[in-house]
Amino acid sequence: MQSERSRAKPAREGIRLPAPLALGLALLGGSGLAVQSRVTSELGIVLQDRLGAALASFATGLVAVLAFALLRPGTRARLRAVPAVLKRREYPRWWLVAGTIGAFYIFAQAATVGPIGLSLFTIAIVTGQMVSSLAVDRIGLGPGRKIGVSGARVAGAGLALAAAVVAASAHFAADGRPGGSGQAGGAVILLMLIPLFSGLLQSVQQGMLGQIGTVHGSPVVSTFLNFAAGTAALLVLWAVQAVLTGRAVLLTGPWWLYVGGPLGALVLATATISVASTGVLLTSLTVICGQLVGSVVLDIAWPSAGSTVGPLTLAGIALTAVAMLVATGRPGAWLRRRRG
Repeated sequence: MQSERSRAKPAREGIRLPAPLALGLALLGGSGLAVQSRVTSELGIVLQDRLGAALASFATGLVAVLAFALLRPGTRARLRAVPAVLKRREYPRWWLVAGTIGAFYIFAQAATVGPIGLSLFTIAIVTGQMVSSLAVDRIGLGPGRKIGVSGARVAGAGLALAAAVVAASAHFAADGRPGGSGQAGGAVILLMLIPLFSGLLQSVQQGMLGQIGTVHGSPVVSTFLNFAAGTAALLVLWAVQAVLTGRAVLLTGPWWLYVGGPLGALVLATATISVASTGVLLTSLTVICGQLVGSVVLDIAWPSAGSTVGPLTLAGIALTAVAMLVATGRPGAWLRRRRG
């Protein structure tokens, strides 16, 4: 009986590393997400096509994941077994739509990082993730058990929303006058809704991909399916756009503008390794920390038109970090252990 179960559900692939090294990889992965966002935004500007930039990024990511998968005999076998798993309906087939959520995230990068800046984009994404994770964990969409809605998690989500408001207020006061330009600030709020909505969907995507990876016995397979579905959706939309506009340009500008896709695949790989070594919680916190710090550094060193890094932006990022800690409930537990 045990051998039959092992054949039906192979063990998930993973690479075990010492915790400090694994968390270091996760930190680099988070910084890589910030770089990916900036590169994809720049590609959209060069192409003058935000949808085309998202397609180029996702398609190159698909090629990178497929190349990695084909180099691993075990993963190749799992890829060949995908049609049979889908036929057995071991998970709802509509879960493959998770790839379109990832495609929307890449489009959000291309469309909003330039106008609002990378720091504000990152805060909006993280806020959306924290808020939606309450519902996703409550219904048990992820591969683990259901997690109740605790006071700490609600407080963390509330703090994350407050952080987004604080950071956005920097744009209202960007001209140096109290309140700033209401018209410019209103545009920033509207643009922030795009990454905020993307963040709300990302928790759903992570839950579905986690279960898909468990069924197939490899997170590489779920990552491949994610990139394949997203690339297909973007290709259809881009083709329709090309027919309507008569413009179909995807390859122009320097080569490094096309590293966003492979970089995103590399980020997923580092997160997978870190999760196997340190768990989901520490990995998630470390990746977000790297993303927040990386976004500030890039907004200073490589600013876009909408980059605004000042006291309010830094306060928003600091408040986001506090929100993550509060949501875990760990600070209170740590204090209780210290007092005990």
